[in-house]
Amino acid sequence: MELVSSAVRWLGIMPRGAASMRREKSLFNALLTHFLMGVALGLTLVLLLGLIDAFHVRDLVAKSDAPVQTTVMLVTTYGLMFGIGAALTGLVLTLEDEG
Repeated sequence: MELVSSAVRWLGIMPRGAASMRREKSLFNALLTHFLMGVALGLTLVLLLGLIDAFHVRDLVAKSDAPVQTTVMLVTTYGLMFGIGAALTGLVLTLEDEG
């Protein structure tokens, strides 16, 4: 019987009338999730800026004195900027939801 109940817990299947056994996310895990989503969004934007040459970012990076360092700086700046912004927004939303 223990094998069946552990499989039920692992699959997330709960019998009717059972209370929800899902634990609440800790604040750190929620903020980390928001931070990583923001970093992914920032990296996507940098990729699109490099691929779509509407603002000539690719030419600016290619004609710089150190194109590798310029690319690294651009990627890290956008990733951290969006990540920190999303983490702060997630903090406000999480604290508002709890309070």
